[in-house]
Amino acid sequence: MASPRLVPLLLVVAAACGDDGTASAGASDSDSGATTTGTPTGTTGPGATDTVVPTTGDAGSDSASDSETGASTTTGTSEATAVSASEASATETTASTVTDGTTDTTDTTTSTTDIDTTGCVDACEDGVTQCVGDGAVHTCSLARGGCLEWSDPQPCAADETCQDGACVTGCVDACDAGASQCSGGGISECVDDPDTGCTVWSDAAACGPGQVCQQGACVMPAPACLDDCVFTKQSVPGAVDFYSVWGSDAKDVWVVGASGTALHHNGVNWKSIDSGVGKRLECVHGSAAHDVYAIAADGAIIRWDGLEWLPYADLNPIWESSACLSVLGEEDLLALVYDENGEKQVLYRVTGGVKTQLAVYTPQAVYTPDGSKARTISIHAFSADDAYITADRALRWNGAAITNMASPNPSFGLWVLSPQLAYAAAPHSGIGHRWDGQAWKIVNPGHSGYLHMFTGTAAARVFAVGETLTGVAAVVAFDGIGWGPVATPADAKALFAAWSAPTGEVFAAGKAGTVLIGQ
Repeated sequence: MASPRLVPLLLVVAAACGDDGTASAGASDSDSGATTTGTPTGTTGPGATDTVVPTTGDAGSDSASDSETGASTTTGTSEATAVSASEASATETTASTVTDGTTDTTDTTTSTTDIDTTGCVDACEDGVTQCVGDGAVHTCSLARGGCLEWSDPQPCAADETCQDGACVTGCVDACDAGASQCSGGGISECVDDPDTGCTVWSDAAACGPGQVCQQGACVMPAPACLDDCVFTKQSVPGAVDFYSVWGSDAKDVWVVGASGTALHHNGVNWKSIDSGVGKRLECVHGSAAHDVYAIAADGAIIRWDGLEWLPYADLNPIWESSACLSVLGEEDLLALVYDENGEKQVLYRVTGGVKTQLAVYTPQAVYTPDGSKARTISIHAFSADDAYITADRALRWNGAAITNMASPNPSFGLWVLSPQLAYAAAPHSGIGHRWDGQAWKIVNPGHSGYLHMFTGTAAARVFAVGETLTGVAAVVAFDGIGWGPVATPADAKALFAAWSAPTGEVFAAGKAGTVLIGQ
């Protein structure tokens, strides 16, 4: 039982602590889990009793008032002594003086209370992470004040960005989630990449039997025109010579030509798009609507990313003569340039904007086609180690060297349907060549003038475009049995290039801003 002198003292202590007389858990507990209160001093006179008043506390709690030895000791004095409380814990020292009328005895009692979080509001949920801009991340955790708060931002590594509360290897969304596009004769969908968190195009899924992909959807093709195809002249910006045409489908077509001119067709209108180059663009090709490339006569390659043309690579030949490219896949292509006064043809592979020279072919002489078309070269790549080339001669890249395929005449304007079927234009007399998988053979469509390019959609649906002897546009077509002329607008000038859409439309382009669509 407590002594009569101790009971009032305990009541005073309880009142000071604000509870029912039981001391709160001690934030002043040391790491060793014990708090020691010394014996009071200054007690004199009759009836004085040396009394030690224990202070209760929760064992094991950490305290900012812990001594270096891990224990906190409070010694009673005749004056009240306050121990500073840190943000994480607090220690209260309450002094009470008890007088029996003859002798003053001062007892000092130390008590501890819980952390005072009055007015404290959690700023977040424990363990949650959050990006700070795109280059740092912070975490929600218990702060020294007792509430949940965001930590200081931790920067991501140099090659990382913060996405969804985590630092990941930097990437850029390639597309809008849920979108679709035509690719490789099928449909690719825009999906989330689980490894990076960015959107990417999926592998192409083939369309159904008889279907073709157009504007991101599989559809049945329109009836294919041939000798009854009606070619209409298009109203396009500018009047420069055009040298190449390609599209991902009939509603996404590019035409390129002199002075860096690049025109885009959306299925309804033609629009001029700044290419960023001033040299003649000789060749355009791509893998999808957002992955299109054009190469200038000086070997500069630009890339259309779906929003704008940007510099991509520079083959930088000594001789600015002619160039062409063939795209294997996204940011992967083969490109060919003339070099050293046109006496060498140099083949490169370009991946991710980095060029690697693959081979050099050195012919003894280089010819220019008759008519109004400037010297050009063509390339069609099946893979990085297999490609057909027409650069005056019909050539083949086999992964080790460029070899001569021995066409009967110089060859230009290549179109390839398969490794077993290809066409190329000869430089004169309105004739061409056909590759049957074994050899090149002369093709004579009976045209009086010059042929410059072949195109088509099947072995029994082939078109050749060019010009008459007077420089007027000319088109001839093969239906699997024979060749025949196709009517063209009277005011259309020489045609230098052509491309056929999967849905059957034929696009042709040439001199002085001439662009035709046959359907």
